[in-house]
Amino acid sequence: MISRRHFLQSSLTVALVPFLPRVALSATLRVRPSWDTFRKGTLFPVFLETVAKMKANTNAADPRSWSYWVGVHKNFCPHGRPYFLAWHRGFLFRFEAQLRKVAANSSLILPYWDYYVDPILPAEFTDTRSPLYVPNRAGDDVTNALSLGPFDDSVINFPRYYTNAFEPKVESLPHNAVHNLIGGIMGSVTLSPTDPIFWVHHGNIDRLWAAWVKADHGRTMPSKTSSYWSGSFSYGAGVSSMLRIGTYSTYGLNYEYEDESMPAALPASMLRAPATLSLQALPPKPLDTQTVSLGGAQQLSLDQHSVSIAVPLTAQDQTRVRSLLMKPAATTALAGTSIRVVLDGVRLTGLGQKGGYFYKVYINLPDQAGIALAENNYLLGTLGPIEITAAQHMQQMQSGAHAPTSDGVQVSFPATEALQRIWPANLGKLSVSFVRVDGRTQARGTMITVREFRLEASDMPAK
Repeated sequence: MISRRHFLQSSLTVALVPFLPRVALSATLRVRPSWDTFRKGTLFPVFLETVAKMKANTNAADPRSWSYWVGVHKNFCPHGRPYFLAWHRGFLFRFEAQLRKVAANSSLILPYWDYYVDPILPAEFTDTRSPLYVPNRAGDDVTNALSLGPFDDSVINFPRYYTNAFEPKVESLPHNAVHNLIGGIMGSVTLSPTDPIFWVHHGNIDRLWAAWVKADHGRTMPSKTSSYWSGSFSYGAGVSSMLRIGTYSTYGLNYEYEDESMPAALPASMLRAPATLSLQALPPKPLDTQTVSLGGAQQLSLDQHSVSIAVPLTAQDQTRVRSLLMKPAATTALAGTSIRVVLDGVRLTGLGQKGGYFYKVYINLPDQAGIALAENNYLLGTLGPIEITAAQHMQQMQSGAHAPTSDGVQVSFPATEALQRIWPANLGKLSVSFVRVDGRTQARGTMITVREFRLEASDMPAK
């Protein structure tokens, strides 16, 4: 975790990428085009041929093979952790260089899929004769994965573990949600780069980061001299590592995007209002000397319904929560979190592994809140296959195991910042809602099982 001193130092410095005129930049930088532009150009058939060649290369130790990059993502990617965006920027950059080597064409460049303009999976990825096709995707429409939340003017900080931070918000929506709604291998952290749509999806995520920086209006990055940029990223033994500072901007890597504006509107939503089941929480209990469970539930199953769990607070716990919320917002965020939703023993069912769905996790969501208000004020994060496989991946990396344990994994959602933002007038109870989101079709049945849900309050930072 990044130190408190480091973040305080970083937050005092506004260090945005210099805003040079686009005309001047385009004369010297490569331009990553939108998919719609790219598929109509002369490099598209070169791209298809190159993807086919890389997939045909069965040597997973060779960076010119497709499987090499799947392995790199499996072994090094930081999902749900600091440097999610920066590591993936370097990942795309190194992969793009291999595309050019395999193609023997220095002009080849990765495009991006702007699903804020067209949320339907490009037809070239659904053609069964194409090297861009993979079977068993669960969905082809990511409309309901999209959000303007990360681009709100209140989101002015960048790194994880800071208030109003861009990186964790954009990782949940749209990043995680796009993975979840497409499903299939896109729902697996360890396998998702196998699907060619992964690369143009992440191209768009990288573009959205560049657009957020360029928008300015108080949005800040850690300064170039900040210790945040110390160290390097690894992309396997077959290619060189990259200094973190090298990912500070796209300009430093000699590329820009065809469109570097933030999305200002959403496509027409298909969101349905699934029936909501209300559950009563278990009574509070101490977990250790500094952490208490304010209440929870056991054996929670998530299916096609939305679920809301009311957690009544005792007078003592109301005082505890009020005290934690009165701490300065920046200090609380830097510490990790003092109030959080914790899910223990989380597992995907066979149906849940297929994807095509996810759940938005809210705290104290009002009955009539619109989507924008709900996401800006009450949203804690998202839960679906990509989040659960990311937790499994982290568990395996930490333990050295090669397979997830049968006990499931823990997934947690910081809640302090949201509660400080909405400041509940009545602390008699808190409620946690899991709102089901689907693509064009809805799979019915149990997707996720949770051994224990609880709302925790602690005087210590999250682990």
